Amino acid sequence: MKKLSMLILLVIVASLLVAAIPTKMMRLTIINKSGYDVYMKLEGSPVTEGYYYLTVPAGDRDEPMIKVFTVQGDLYKRTTWQCGGLENTGDLVVDGNIRLTFLPCAEAQCWRLTTHGELWGCEKDIPVTIIGANYNQGEPRMEKVTYWKYFVYAANWPKNNEADGYWNFGCVQYWWDFKTYKLPLGCNFRYQY
Repeated sequence: MKKLSMLILLVIVASLLVAAIPTKMMRLTIINKSGYDVYMKLEGSPVTEGYYYLTVPAGDRDEPMIKVFTVQGDLYKRTTWQCGGLENTGDLVVDGNIRLTFLPCAEAQCWRLTTHGELWGCEKDIPVTIIGANYNQGEPRMEKVTYWKYFVYAANWPKNNEADGYWNFGCVQYWWDFKTYKLPLGCNFRYQY
């Protein structure tokens, strides 16, 4: 009888331990306006062992492609392919329902600076207020994502002495570099680079 009681107690303790693993499911909405397919691989922590490979077909500003996925709440290692295969990695914190909007490739997100009454930005996007490194992304739990590379060059050596290469044309030396434009930036966002 004691062995049976011990076995029942062991089963109850094991079931309580299994029930302690967080299994809350969250809604991850991906809105693709980039003009290219977006692929995202999510690898969960050892606790949940979640693994997702998400695909969202190409959409644009006028007709965005919207996909809703149900994922387990966790801190995921994220790999994203966007803008024709450009790969970036980071983390995705899924602690509630999240909406990620992928902006058109090679288009900078506009901003508005209120210091000295100056207004900066571009005409293809909705102005966004910048306060430090925090961007006003719109609705709560919505983050606008963009990641692309661009080419820069100039006649004088860069201030940080970091460049991919240089050209020498007689008296003038030009440097060139590939830079990365990526948003969102900062610790307050769930989509981390």
